[in-house]
Amino acid sequence: MKSREWIKKFFLLTITVVFLYACSQGGDSSSSSSSDHDSSPGTDDGYLVEATSLGEVSADKIRQKALEAGFASQAGEFIKYSVKFYKIIYRTTYKGQSILASGLISYPTGISDAIPTMIVGNIQTYADQDAPSTFYFSDISLSFASIAAIAGSAGYLTVIPDMLGAGESKDVIAPMRNYGHAAGAMIDFIHASEEFIQKRKIQVNGKKFITGYSEGGYIALAALKMIEEKPVEGLTIEATSVGAGGYNLVNLLNKIIIDGSGSYSAPCDLALLIYSYNAMYDWNRPLTDFFQEPYAGNMPDLLSGKYTREEINTQLTESLEDLFNPVFLDNLKNNGETALISALNENSVDNWAPKGKLMLFHNRYDQLIPFSDTMETYQKMLFNGAQNVMLRDTSDVESHFDSATAFVIITSLWFDSMKQ
Repeated sequence: MKSREWIKKFFLLTITVVFLYACSQGGDSSSSSSSDHDSSPGTDDGYLVEATSLGEVSADKIRQKALEAGFASQAGEFIKYSVKFYKIIYRTTYKGQSILASGLISYPTGISDAIPTMIVGNIQTYADQDAPSTFYFSDISLSFASIAAIAGSAGYLTVIPDMLGAGESKDVIAPMRNYGHAAGAMIDFIHASEEFIQKRKIQVNGKKFITGYSEGGYIALAALKMIEEKPVEGLTIEATSVGAGGYNLVNLLNKIIIDGSGSYSAPCDLALLIYSYNAMYDWNRPLTDFFQEPYAGNMPDLLSGKYTREEINTQLTESLEDLFNPVFLDNLKNNGETALISALNENSVDNWAPKGKLMLFHNRYDQLIPFSDTMETYQKMLFNGAQNVMLRDTSDVESHFDSATAFVIITSLWFDSMKQ
């Protein structure tokens, strides 16, 4: 089978599993009772606050749907076990204050061997309904939470935190591309998952893998960096795979705004980046400093969690000259906006030397995140002395989002070679 057809089959399988999960929540007899609920003692020493069952999908039902879809020959390679899902509420910090956040955990049932753990940085979401812990998506192609089903059925305990600003923490402004919050929330959720594993008496083999694509790739690499630079006893990562994450934020913004064509097909990402930095660093600048009207006035509502990525993009403009305040845009092009540039430098995660095994993946024709960002990150890591970093690129598909499926396949095969 040609690689392009294989990617398509795998993507269809992902959709099938999520569809089955949604059905299981509607009263399927295979679902666990909603009363299957754990709580930690509520002390400051613990991370886990609540673990609530979201249901179970049987392997037989997944296979049945795969057969109906006409790709049963591929199903056997991935669909092995029924999968249980839990919404987790845990403790983390936001701007120095303790808050509650949430995420999704899945794990296979009916397996006798101890299983590895896959930790997934979630792709940037905008609508509240798209948080992994809700396990409902208006556009499944943009969701990495479906990995919880696929990886669970393949024999992984899978951990996917909601990004801050989503799920239980939806009332705070999402700290997009913020190193401390991205890595900190991920690591705190790993700690909460360890407490969950102990309470549920799940047999794990101690091997942990981290992965993520797009914003999730940035989050995953940020988490690895913090884990290696601030080691925690008992927390070791076997391997990490990240795709098209955008790691040098200054260069990324320059290539989009200064070296680009003057338009950008994902204006929601640029809007949230500026909006979140204004809040995270307490600049308290009026939004008209950054954006033109009517976009400045509409921005708080657009980024409130009511709208999906697509809905926000349709209410913005791809033209950078029309989106941004001309003074702000001119400052960016002429070495101004020093506070923003300093903050972007502070949150870049490209210039260091990972010790563990790391795969950097990127499609060289990616139209949203320039391939050169990953290439330059790879070269910097080698220059800094990294010896376990590899670069994988592909030109099979040109879309940033379509490439995510190729990334899943390559990452899965690589992790599978090390999971026992």
